[in-house]
Amino acid sequence: MSSAPTGLVHYTNNTSQRYVETDEMLTEDEIMACEAEDFVEYRDELAEKAILLKHREDPERAVIVKPCDSSRYFPGGKRKAKRNIRKRFGKYYKARGTFVTVTYDHEQYSRWEAWERLTKDLMRFKHDITMRYKREGRASPKYISVIEEQSETGYPHVHLFYPWLRWLLKKADVQALWGVGRTRVESARGANIGGYVCKYITKMGGWSDEALAFIWKRKIRLYSYSRCYKLPAKDKEPSEWAFLTATTRTQIEDNLSMIIRARPNIENLTDYLEELPEATVSQGRAKRGRRRALTNGRET
Repeated sequence: MSSAPTGLVHYTNNTSQRYVETDEMLTEDEIMACEAEDFVEYRDELAEKAILLKHREDPERAVIVKPCDSSRYFPGGKRKAKRNIRKRFGKYYKARGTFVTVTYDHEQYSRWEAWERLTKDLMRFKHDITMRYKREGRASPKYISVIEEQSETGYPHVHLFYPWLRWLLKKADVQALWGVGRTRVESARGANIGGYVCKYITKMGGWSDEALAFIWKRKIRLYSYSRCYKLPAKDKEPSEWAFLTATTRTQIEDNLSMIIRARPNIENLTDYLEELPEATVSQGRAKRGRRRALTNGRET
């Protein structure tokens, strides 16, 4: 069980200290709502940010970069992640193997507790399988794992795929090693590994703000994989662009004439201004201000 007591926990998040002058006891659902509001604010701020780069050899040339294009919470970042995945898996892109899905017991663990312990439980589960193989004198099984939120309940569950492995362990052994909920083991004659991971990256668009806030705040990776899938390090060629300044879309629009006089050749300026600002439909937007009500005891 999680160290936090079921139902009520202390909320000591630094971000919210400006709203909470003293330690208050909030329920787990209230804390998740508060963190979701923090996440929505972070995402809105990131969508507004822009970086202006200058050309190293031609001082009149510049280009605008949107940091949100590298974030997994925006369409551009998801596309980038998918490209990296397809590049990473190479010859393992399509393979037969074994699928394992693990879930949490809703009667034993609250939604908060399940998310809170997810990372450690998953690491323990994969480690225990590896140790079982080593004791039997077998090589460690290679894996890819992906976290997903259950849309009906808000609980996390994890999908694991073991390429080229026709049999992992007895189903009863897999269940015993997981130990905190249910497991399902299936065979796959031919799985598109890259597509398998990419599918769940795309499905992040349907996650609740509470779940997204949890992996954002705790820096939880959406997917992980065995070391053999890591790309070899390559020497990076020096970029022709150098950092000029950090700004925002609003500042660019309000000071456009001055910016053009200073940098008359901003290569993607027209496209940038014609693009709609990055935005995502947020289930948490309607709850804005709820943290203030919760922490001040005014929620009705």
